[in-house]
Amino acid sequence: MIDSIEELKIFSTIFELKSIRMAADAHNLTAAAVSKRLIALENRLSAKLFYRTTRTLSPTFTGEKLYNHAQRLLSISDEIEHDLDPTNTLKGKIKITASASFTQSYLLPVISSFLKNFPQVNIEIISTDSLVNLTEQGVDLAVRHGPSRDSSLIGQKLSDTKRVLCATPSYLEKRGVPHSPEYLTEHTLLTVGNETNWSFIREGERKTVKLNPAFSSSLGDSVLSMVELDHGIALLSDWHIKEHVEKGRLKVILEDWECDPSISINLLYPSRKNQSMIVRNFIDHLKEWIKSNPLSK
Repeated sequence: MIDSIEELKIFSTIFELKSIRMAADAHNLTAAAVSKRLIALENRLSAKLFYRTTRTLSPTFTGEKLYNHAQRLLSISDEIEHDLDPTNTLKGKIKITASASFTQSYLLPVISSFLKNFPQVNIEIISTDSLVNLTEQGVDLAVRHGPSRDSSLIGQKLSDTKRVLCATPSYLEKRGVPHSPEYLTEHTLLTVGNETNWSFIREGERKTVKLNPAFSSSLGDSVLSMVELDHGIALLSDWHIKEHVEKGRLKVILEDWECDPSISINLLYPSRKNQSMIVRNFIDHLKEWIKSNPLSK
């Protein structure tokens, strides 16, 4: 009934992307070739796997059942190929998305280390602060700040991170160092996103600062650049500014006050069922890296 593992891979890609054309692109085939293989599979099964219109493609009940079986078979196939490979070397491609700042400040060394261990793996990274639709763009893994609002994705927390207040030594020399959160309102503040206030706690005491930022951006790197140009004080992730603090370009202030809430770094993926050996190995590698190189102290 099933002609080959490759046939199941093509079917699964059609199912996940809901598009014959996009599936064809993913497998470096023509849309006509993919359509022909899908029709041949349906004929052998004597069942329709998708409802088709000129604009939409949606799975039938049989298509749903076949997809669930296919994920188990593909996972077993990956394990067999890996175990029987005489070099026991991972091969293939993984597509990852993460924020631009996290990619540059933390993730690139992880990817470099992984590729040195598995030189036959290809990694494509979509480095963006916008939310990427994992299924539509064929992304295997997303590293995101905070929990996902998409219930269709599976997530696991990698680490909590701290956000800290920082400014350049020259800015602080010129404007003075605030000794308590309420004095922040006397300074020029720079924010990531559309935050309206910052909250801090210390030994059970909470202070909230209402924000009227002189500059804000959805890109953390843009805010960091403005801080380094002496424009003011920002609240940024400690992993983001670690190198800048170590080199003396930035100073952390109000260290005895903790920003609340903290922000977690989470790993998201569409499904465990269709997770390749490459993806599973990269997740394990990233977790081990974080143990040795904590995001927050």
